Amino acid sequence: MNVFNPEMKEFSESGFEAKKFSPDIEKKLLKALDKGKETFPDLIQCPNRQCGNPLKIEMRQESILLYCTNCGWERMLKRAQQL
Repeated sequence: MNVFNPEMKEFSESGFEAKKFSPDIEKKLLKALDKGKETFPDLIQCPNRQCGNPLKIEMRQESILLYCTNCGWERMLKRAQQL
């Protein structure tokens, strides 16, 4: 297997894109919060194009804080209000 093989390059690039913060990842995180999980097993990369470092995830009672220690990107996800 050659690292310059276009099929291999496409496979590795799609793997990196899947780990970037996205609306799908956001839904998975909120489901984990609803289930009461204290950790999230997946590694999520910073969505900032120049950065790409792994995000820190803090699971809280009613929210999740995602932040990058490298570039300062930050996002707070809150549980949907249930009536």
